[in-house]
Amino acid sequence: MDFWHRARSLAEEAAKRSKELSIGPSTFSDLVSETAKRSQEIVAEASKRAEQIKRLAEEISASSALAVIESPVGVQEKDLEEFGITEELREFVKEITVSTFQDFPLDDDTQISDVPTVSNVRQDLTEWQEKHANLVLLTVKEISKLRYDLCPRVMKERKFWRVYFILVNSHVAA
Repeated sequence: MDFWHRARSLAEEAAKRSKELSIGPSTFSDLVSETAKRSQEIVAEASKRAEQIKRLAEEISASSALAVIESPVGVQEKDLEEFGITEELREFVKEITVSTFQDFPLDDDTQISDVPTVSNVRQDLTEWQEKHANLVLLTVKEISKLRYDLCPRVMKERKFWRVYFILVNSHVAA
């Protein structure tokens, strides 16, 4: 008898809990409504943050572009102008190719040179040419890549800069 009494008690409790867990029509619609409302709030917040991120990205992009033009690696615009690094020169230099250097009709007339390479460029350039070469390497990545690809595997550093300054002669006044 005790066994049946316990079984009945457990069945009643299970039924009671089942009713508590079951979702009625009004409770279910309330749940769906609350979920939809919360989803809209999350979407609105995400949109707001996305807009903030977009504005920040545009500001960073704009300031980065200005920084590259105005002051690459701490260089002042007046220094760039003083040493002939203009937008026109940058665009011209970007169009120079490896074959331009390789096919240039200039013999590499130097023997193994004892002229040192102290900084990024050889020291047999004039002071103006050396400063111009360093600035153009900093501001025009294409010429830096060309130099890396060509020197010293294809041509000597001296020939590279001689060809470069002949090519850009009409764009700069040394």
